[in-house]
Amino acid sequence: MQYVVVEQQGRGTYWHSPHAYLDELPELAPALPPGARAFATHPEHYDFSAPRCVKDLRPLALPSADPAPEHCEIRFAWSGGQDEVLTIRYSGVRLIEIAADDGGGVELSDHNSVRLDEVLPHEAGCSHELRLTTATVRIVCADLVAEWAPMGE
Repeated sequence: MQYVVVEQQGRGTYWHSPHAYLDELPELAPALPPGARAFATHPEHYDFSAPRCVKDLRPLALPSADPAPEHCEIRFAWSGGQDEVLTIRYSGVRLIEIAADDGGGVELSDHNSVRLDEVLPHEAGCSHELRLTTATVRIVCADLVAEWAPMGE
């Protein structure tokens, strides 16, 4: 990630800081496509005490990286069983990169949750990078739409 900081301090302990990204966001936001801009600038996105913060969400599935589909989505749920899920739908997908820290496969579990993410302008539209506990996911697309909905919808 270019601005957001996620540093492992010890086993299972991380230092998270979106502050540099939030400082740059007023300059970056106008260059983001509408859906990506709405998601990145939502006031609860990086508020660690807010119910719609991305920190600690766990992906339920990841899209196939090879070949990258034109459209894909990632659904996220809370490990603690809260009532809402986040679905991010990507359109005009150009690239999907998924890399586990150990070079192996990415295990989806309560222990591999989102630490933080970063949405940046890209010549294709935007890039969305998600730092998980043990992996990184990066999607380059024309735009994305993020929707919160009750579990089961």
